Amino acid sequence: MASEFLVDGDLFVEVVDNTDGGGIPPKRLQTLGQAHRDGTFDTTAFPFERSNGYNGIRQLYSQKGPQENIFRSGWGSSLNFEFVFDVTGAAMTPRWLDGNNGSPPTPSRLTRLTDNSVRLETFVPEPHRVDVTTTFTLVPPHYIDWKTTIVARSNGFDGDWLGLFWASYIHAPENKTTYFRGHRSKDGPVEWIGSLEESPPDPRVFASETDPLLPTEPDPNGRLFHNIRPTRYAVPLFYGRWRNMMLEMMFENEEDLRFAIQPTGGGLKNPAWDFALIIRNCEMLRPYNFSGRVVFKPFVSPEDAWEEYQGWVETHP
Repeated sequence: MASEFLVDGDLFVEVVDNTDGGGIPPKRLQTLGQAHRDGTFDTTAFPFERSNGYNGIRQLYSQKGPQENIFRSGWGSSLNFEFVFDVTGAAMTPRWLDGNNGSPPTPSRLTRLTDNSVRLETFVPEPHRVDVTTTFTLVPPHYIDWKTTIVARSNGFDGDWLGLFWASYIHAPENKTTYFRGHRSKDGPVEWIGSLEESPPDPRVFASETDPLLPTEPDPNGRLFHNIRPTRYAVPLFYGRWRNMMLEMMFENEEDLRFAIQPTGGGLKNPAWDFALIIRNCEMLRPYNFSGRVVFKPFVSPEDAWEEYQGWVETHP
């Protein structure tokens, strides 16, 4: 298992690649899988137990928060490049070579660049053959900047578009919802909207107000990433609350960016605060860039979250 630690300002961050260094025995995988389904995972898994196929940020702590990892580190990680999808469906090959938990992990490589920066590369195999490279940079006092470059190396996807999905598993927040800026009605003002306001609180996706959607969308009976809700976001950011802290995700890209939430994506108490990117007319060997910032600081107010975004945009025109 490759693991690199970034420590500066208020934050302690662990970034990991796709392999756990040896694999969890099949019987243990069955035990953990059952615990995930019945809601006892957090009391079954050891704190540092980890399965193959989970990459990204495994641990995130702040000196201003509780001495507790915001992410569900047992068995997984967050800002985790989880799957690719096209008109034929989804493939978990960014995590496992054959897409199945317990199989060998997809090749990946983790490289330290500086004291505050690491590079994570994932090499998705056939039929998609996509290379995804993300650089994580810790910026004091409480920011993680990331930049992702995506290169498709074959025409293995169908329908001229390629989708990529990232998941973050939040450890037992008191409030599972995330909040984004949008219009509740066509002529209404831009305001903060809770992602789980609509009942029942099932998994759902929010697209940009400028996103024309794909030909088969929305598809409420399809997979999560096509279950586009009528409410759209107006600004590419969302935040959620955890203990006394705020986790905010801000994106430079708005076009074809989707926000997703799965209330039990990481177990009964652990929601998944996710996002996805659609690349239309995806060209082989052409690099596509995708970047953003994570803010992890004590929660002050929704206005403070908005000010964080505005300040960041001013320095990233």
